[in-house]
Amino acid sequence: MPVCAKKIFVACITLGLSTFAAAQHNTQEQEWLLLVSPFVWGASLKGDLAIAGKKADVDMPFADIVSDLDSVFMGNIELSNHRFGAYLDAINVDTSQTEHVMGQKIKVAVKQTTLAAGAFYRIYTSDLGGSTVFNEPRHFTIDPTIGVRWTKLKASLANTALGLKFEKKTDWYDPFIGVRASADLDKHWNISALADVGGFDTSNKKTYNGQVYLGYRTFIAQQPTMLRVGYRYLSQRYKTRDFTGNSFNYDVRQAGPVLGLTVRF
Repeated sequence: MPVCAKKIFVACITLGLSTFAAAQHNTQEQEWLLLVSPFVWGASLKGDLAIAGKKADVDMPFADIVSDLDSVFMGNIELSNHRFGAYLDAINVDTSQTEHVMGQKIKVAVKQTTLAAGAFYRIYTSDLGGSTVFNEPRHFTIDPTIGVRWTKLKASLANTALGLKFEKKTDWYDPFIGVRASADLDKHWNISALADVGGFDTSNKKTYNGQVYLGYRTFIAQQPTMLRVGYRYLSQRYKTRDFTGNSFNYDVRQAGPVLGLTVRF
């Protein structure tokens, strides 16, 4: 793990756990809030995978992923005092598909765990007038963010007819920088977005992440809650050597709609 990634990772964990949430907060420092955000990401996977000199296209529509899904977990958690805070975003997906390569059936399996830990600081706030249903002023805000993304990957290519299987297990750390923005449209509705880029510590790693959400404030069991719908895009490229000495190449993009909620405590 690079020294710079270690420093960023330790700093993020020290600041605490959090999520990217669509909820909007007052910029004055107040009590700390805990935001918990479970979500479902209808992501399709598309890209390229190469193991032991064998290449295969990764093309998994969300409908196929659901039918071949072995396990899944998605969620975020955030700790914030309206001005700065920290977050943790977690995704775990285990799925597989069958591809035809030169007349042969090749089973492509991907098990991926991605954890993004980061911190943010509010540098700009504009008063939009009025209040939200959470009795907070309506604002437009901009928050730069910095953190590190850890990815654990198990990928395999298998030809059951020939009894061949090639597998690669690996993990890597990817420091990133980005920005998040949020605007209160009225007392209920909010729109928010996040974009970050990582992988500048080596040419063999590159990550692009983007999210946009439309949120609706309400109360569930008397708890302030933001219902969210949006779209998320995550592109990851990682290259290294596998056990055969050949290049292991994982260049996959995940994109699709998101449905979730954020509960405030």
